[in-house]
Amino acid sequence: MAFPSLMACRRDAQGNVTIISALCIVSLLICLAFAVDGASQLNTKRLMQAALDSASLVGAKALAKGDKSTEEISAAVANTFKSNMSNGRGDLTCGSPSMNIDADAGDVSVEAECFFPAMLGGSLTPETIYVSNSSTARTIQSKIDVSMVLDVSGSMNGSKLEALKSASKRAANLLLSANEPGDIRVSAVSYATAVNAGKYGRHAFGEDIDLDDDSLWWMPGCVSERVGDGAWDDRAPEEDAWVTPAIRCPSSTILPLTGDFDAFEEKIDTFVANGGTAGHIGVAWAWYLISPLWEDVWPDESKPRAYDEENGLKVVILMTDGIFNQEYYIPYGSSSEQAEHLCEEMRDAGILIFSVAFQAPTAGQETLRNCAGVASRYYEASTESELMAAYEDIALLLTVLKLVD
Repeated sequence: MAFPSLMACRRDAQGNVTIISALCIVSLLICLAFAVDGASQLNTKRLMQAALDSASLVGAKALAKGDKSTEEISAAVANTFKSNMSNGRGDLTCGSPSMNIDADAGDVSVEAECFFPAMLGGSLTPETIYVSNSSTARTIQSKIDVSMVLDVSGSMNGSKLEALKSASKRAANLLLSANEPGDIRVSAVSYATAVNAGKYGRHAFGEDIDLDDDSLWWMPGCVSERVGDGAWDDRAPEEDAWVTPAIRCPSSTILPLTGDFDAFEEKIDTFVANGGTAGHIGVAWAWYLISPLWEDVWPDESKPRAYDEENGLKVVILMTDGIFNQEYYIPYGSSSEQAEHLCEEMRDAGILIFSVAFQAPTAGQETLRNCAGVASRYYEASTESELMAAYEDIALLLTVLKLVD
């Protein structure tokens, strides 16, 4: 029998090619598995971060509200995490989150671990991929100036106005009790056919009013939109930038910034609903109430902080149940158009705008949605309980800061 020569064997490379190909395929498969598993791990980590952030924020809100036990807060945190994770990938298994609730510091920390099967199921790579993540939410220690812009037009008469009074007072109470006295202050401007700025309005007309004379608090100062210089900004009332008077306005006057809840409650209780809906004028005066450029107008305890105040925040909470439909200077557009323009300028100045549509029609909802500028800062309420919940949520959001580990 003839045997192949040694040289012939060396030349026969068919088996080598097969072996090399198989090794390449295995290597490529392992690389692909690692790439897929790595991407899945990253996506899972992002999913967990969002779920943990939501859970810790829910816990911090409940802690700030102060009406739940530690056990109730823990249950709410765990349920929030579970609910958010259930909307993710189907092959993901998560253990119960561990948490730490520090009532003294105002912290709620949440940590969790999840795992999913590896692409190759343990044959060439680990059988399962573990992912852990954490989040901490903390009650904020900021200095906040807040303007509440409240609709007292005729359509608010009755139970809706009473619901608004309760909701705004609840939010003010949560805000004013969250930090050290004076850290957070609230102001109020009610609007209908116009805004009643009282003696401050008459001063803004250019009249020589003694703003320190408390006996002039009742003085009607019905104001409409500012025309010309200052129409779209917060410059102080002065020559060529005075505020324009209006003929009619609500009986309730504005309330400058205060840290006194009793004063806020007393003002809100004066609200009476009647007239049209000049929302843009309410928006403008909300800006003036928290603008440092107007500091010479307001009492010493109500002077707004600087825009660049350390840990400072300026906020407007705007609500309506209707359509902004009362404007005075037609060339500037409708009340809705003017409100949206002012809201945009305010946001550019660094002011956060939250808006609440209370049983409002589509056009009113659109105006408030555009004013907020960010979907998460816009609320729709169709019932009194939903209105209360919206105001509570805004107040708690302002007193809670999410910190991601």
